[in-house]
Amino acid sequence: MCDPYIVEGQAISARWRSLAHSHLSRLPPDPTLIIEELTSVLSHTGSFSSTQHSADFVRAVALEGIEKIIRHAIRLESAFKVEVTSSDMSLLFEAPGTMFDDAKMADDNGSGGVPVPERQDRIAGTTEVGVEKSIRKAGESRHTEVLLKTKVVLERDVMTGS
Repeated sequence: MCDPYIVEGQAISARWRSLAHSHLSRLPPDPTLIIEELTSVLSHTGSFSSTQHSADFVRAVALEGIEKIIRHAIRLESAFKVEVTSSDMSLLFEAPGTMFDDAKMADDNGSGGVPVPERQDRIAGTTEVGVEKSIRKAGESRHTEVLLKTKVVLERDVMTGS
C-alpha cells in the first residue's frame, strides 16, 4: 500500500526543485566589474607603471580564473538552492558587518558557543553555511529553527590576527 504523505512529499519536492531551478537559470555575471576592481587595487599598490598595464595584466592572467570562479559560484548556488534545500529549509550565511548572534552563529575561532552578553562583535565573514527549517505545528504560527549554526569569523579576530 502506498503512503499518500510520501507521494505528496515527493510531488512538492519536485515542484520546489523545478521552481528554484527556473529562477537560477540566468546568465552569469559579467566579469568586467571584477577586472576593474583588481585593476584598481593593482594601480593603488603601485604594482604597475600605469592603470592600462594593470588592466592588461589582469585580463591576460586572471580573466580565465575569474570566469572559472563565477561558473563555480553559480554551480554552488544551484546545488544549495535546488539540490540540497527545499521549500521549508534555507541556508544561513552572514554578510560582513552583521552583528554576532549566538542563537544562529558559532565563532569559528573558538568561542566554544559560550555567549557573552556584553560583547558586540561584528562578523568579518562566513566560513561555513548553516541550515534553518521553517516549522509550523498544529495550532501554532510558523517559526524557524536553526538546525546547523553558521560558522563565522569575527572582525576582532581578524584585526588582532589571532
